[in-house]
Amino acid sequence: MFNLNPEAKVGLFVFAGIVLLIYMSMWLGGMKLGKDEGILIYVNFPNAAGLDMNASVAVAGVEVGRVESITLEENKAKLGVRVYPNVKIGRDFTAVLKNKGLLGEKYVELLPGAAGVVPLEEGEELTRVATFTDIDKLVTVLADVATDIKTVTESLKMSMGGDDGANSLQNIIVNIETLMKDLNSVVGDNSERFNSIMSNLDVMVADVRRDGPGLLKSFQEVSDNLNNVIVENRGGFAEGIENLRFASRRMEEAMSNLDRITREIGPKITTTVKAIGKVAKKIESGEGTIGKLINDTETHDKLTETLSGVNKFLEKGDALKIHLGYRGEFLFDSNDTKNYLSLKLSPSSDKYYLLEVIDDPKGERRFETIDTTIGGVTTSREVLTTEDKMLFSIQVAKRMNWFTLRGGLIESTGGVGVDYHLFKDRILISLDAFDFDKKRNPHLKVGTTVLLGKNFTLTAGYDDFISRVGLDSAYVGLGFHFEDEDLKYILGSVPSFSF
Repeated sequence: MFNLNPEAKVGLFVFAGIVLLIYMSMWLGGMKLGKDEGILIYVNFPNAAGLDMNASVAVAGVEVGRVESITLEENKAKLGVRVYPNVKIGRDFTAVLKNKGLLGEKYVELLPGAAGVVPLEEGEELTRVATFTDIDKLVTVLADVATDIKTVTESLKMSMGGDDGANSLQNIIVNIETLMKDLNSVVGDNSERFNSIMSNLDVMVADVRRDGPGLLKSFQEVSDNLNNVIVENRGGFAEGIENLRFASRRMEEAMSNLDRITREIGPKITTTVKAIGKVAKKIESGEGTIGKLINDTETHDKLTETLSGVNKFLEKGDALKIHLGYRGEFLFDSNDTKNYLSLKLSPSSDKYYLLEVIDDPKGERRFETIDTTIGGVTTSREVLTTEDKMLFSIQVAKRMNWFTLRGGLIESTGGVGVDYHLFKDRILISLDAFDFDKKRNPHLKVGTTVLLGKNFTLTAGYDDFISRVGLDSAYVGLGFHFEDEDLKYILGSVPSFSF
């Protein structure tokens, strides 16, 4: 049997835990050692914003591969897609970016083409790409349409002379409607009498054909009927004529209003046109800011340069990604938890700034001198005491392929760190060196972080493992982090309260 000291036992325990974590992460994430299987094909998108490395690639909703690389080539996003073995992607397939899940995670959907088409080979490019309308662009277009409609309605209102013109137009419509109702009433009330007149005319024609004497009789009857109609409906005809006169007067009033509006607006339009002409002449001659902008090449170039600088600044702001996270590490030596609250700002994919607030149960470390008197002899010795303290970290990090170098303020002291990335960033091995104190040796910390899903991490390692004063401790921890898109969704889902 081997007799192991406590430090060796802890080291073996941590090593076994790291091996187990790596195996579990590979098993859960479907990762494999050695060369990746399947074929690598390429797809070019005009814009791949929001698409992450290792994003899913699906056909008919079934995952058939993963996004292995995202690079910029000729101002387009070139995606390297690793397709699983035994999956055939035809040359006429169409690639589309879609969203899935509650958080809107993007993935690549491959839309099948015709059957029997020759599949793509290793390193070939899928040329068919479809893009859907961006919702922000659609909202912008709709806003412009609404503005145009508002402008047209305001122009129509001004052309009608405001409220007076609208009232005049309304009066015209009402008068015409009243006139048509009166005419319909007259025709309806006398329809039977007109039918009788037509019948009598038919009889008259028949009488003319049959005999002459009957003709005079028919004319007499027609004359009598017409006299009766005129006598009985004299009041109706008079009322109809009066309505026509009333409508005519209203029409004259409306035309008079239109003429007055024209006389009032006409000089204003003429004055406006003259003013516009003067402004145009000044601009053409180079007077004023706009004239200098149009005619002076130097001013135009300076403004163009300024706008380009503003655009570049805004583009950098759009490219900035924010990561907010927390992790807790349980220290076996002190039976306590060390807490980290972190904010990571990433202006680019290979650089980031890290700000952390740490609640360390051993953050305050100081030596105290204790005097001991035995048999009249006094001896002094130094004892290290620790207390809970809030610490801070401010680091700048630069990634170079598989490694990331960090430096700055680490747990309120100067230090450096290095991270080694494995399995497409699913596993991270880190080494930090800081607090270079000769009495207790530099503070060295080594650990492994495993990414569980998109937002959760599992950590394990050994903290302060070369300490001279017994502050070394193995640890395990669990954490989570959210990107800016996740934070937008979470904050947008929080209900608002009014008091």
